[in-house]
Amino acid sequence: MDADARTDSLEAVKRKLNVTWESDETDNRLYDVVETVSAVLGMRLGYGPSHTFTRDDGEAWGLFLNACLYEFSDALDDFWANYAGDVMACRLVVTSAAEGEGCGDAEA
Repeated sequence: MDADARTDSLEAVKRKLNVTWESDETDNRLYDVVETVSAVLGMRLGYGPSHTFTRDDGEAWGLFLNACLYEFSDALDDFWANYAGDVMACRLVVTSAAEGEGCGDAEA
């Protein structure tokens, strides 16, 4: 993840979690949360493990922020249960778009 995108994601996650204080320890924990969620959610949505989530991802951006909230609370397993339908629907959109652009494995 490039530094600018990582910083943007971190700031958005801080707002989502209502983190209003400055702390290197909190920032480091949030960096870990962003990296963990990016890799796992990216794979489950069909982007790949190195995808950098941004607002341009539409519905996936909201899922990313919510997954970060759950991961920060050590409850990512609950996220998968609570958002299973949303993740599946979003994956259909992501993979359909990728196939339409020639990025997916449409011939398989």
